Amino acid sequence: MQVSKKLFAKVNQYILLVCAALMVSGCAMHMDNVHRVNLDDDIAYILQPIPETLVNTGIQAVFTLKQQKKQGKESQFMIQVEMTSSRLLVSGFTIEGLSLFSLDWHTELGTLVYDKKIAIDPLRVLAELQLVLWPSSDVTQGLAQGTLKVLSVNYREISSNNDVIYQIKQQDNISRLVNVKAGYSIVIEELERWSLSDEKLDGKLNEKSDQYGSVNELTADNVEITP
Repeated sequence: MQVSKKLFAKVNQYILLVCAALMVSGCAMHMDNVHRVNLDDDIAYILQPIPETLVNTGIQAVFTLKQQKKQGKESQFMIQVEMTSSRLLVSGFTIEGLSLFSLDWHTELGTLVYDKKIAIDPLRVLAELQLVLWPSSDVTQGLAQGTLKVLSVNYREISSNNDVIYQIKQQDNISRLVNVKAGYSIVIEELERWSLSDEKLDGKLNEKSDQYGSVNELTADNVEITP
């Protein structure tokens, strides 16, 4: 009888441990579903799902980064984004076609995998791309801190503690994002948009790396974006 009580106690202890492990696992999985990007000391952004207007769309664009703190030095790279209702793929590469980073986000599963070869942060690139291209209602929902103000159809500002952090202007296929506090600007020039209705995303981006002139060498020293 004494043995049975000890066995029963051990079984109960094991069950409690298993339940605790499952609870911890559940919490970790929940946290994995929230992709938070710190844009500044006082502002963060949670990546938002793909809006209906961009579902089944591919976009190729040139990013031109200008950093005031480095005497206005400019560098360029290209990105290609492919989006379905449940998946978003991003690839960054030099103008010559050298891979810089890639990102694969399953929005339904909540998994996000990325790799980078230099100091560019793929999550930050995606976050700032959303600030520019996503509808203002979606951006507002993603701002963990900060306030979005739509000043006109083509102009929006993001502020924190009454200080303007971002100024975002759009005209035709060119968007300009200025981080006032950090002292850098990004010009996003869309080269092409296409429909993915007849294509399948198999985990690899169909890179379209046509030549687009010369580009500065991309290194950790001249392309790192920090708040």
